[in-house]
Amino acid sequence: MKNSVLLIVVISGMFWSDIITLEDLQWKNRVLLVFPSTNEDNSLLWEMTDSLLVEIANRDLIYFVFGDSLISNSDYKFEKNYERQLRTKYALGSKEVCWILLGKDGGSKLKKEGTAPDWKLLFATIDSMPMRQKEMNRLIDTN
Repeated sequence: MKNSVLLIVVISGMFWSDIITLEDLQWKNRVLLVFPSTNEDNSLLWEMTDSLLVEIANRDLIYFVFGDSLISNSDYKFEKNYERQLRTKYALGSKEVCWILLGKDGGSKLKKEGTAPDWKLLFATIDSMPMRQKEMNRLIDTN
């Protein structure tokens, strides 16, 4: 009996292990939340090139696009109720595309409405953060 309960717990853990909250990413990743316009196609709002993916990875950035289905560069998922809470908290009923950059500390660093994410602005904002400056200095020191 004990073994069957343990097996059920282990198996259920495999299915739910990627369900997270933003707090689970705090101090590990920067997070970009993208809420597409309600009037447009809810697909990914930009073309992902290999060089863009490298830049995203170099900055420990995970993005989530909250369209008809959740799109991300990670395997992480949110519970549907939590997705609604994030939309309410960050999109504030915006009918236009809205995106928010959260720092590793979990704080909002940049918020824009009406345009798709501007990667140049995002990367410049991230690169100006004190924690990112320390990360870049560590990379220089190790090379």
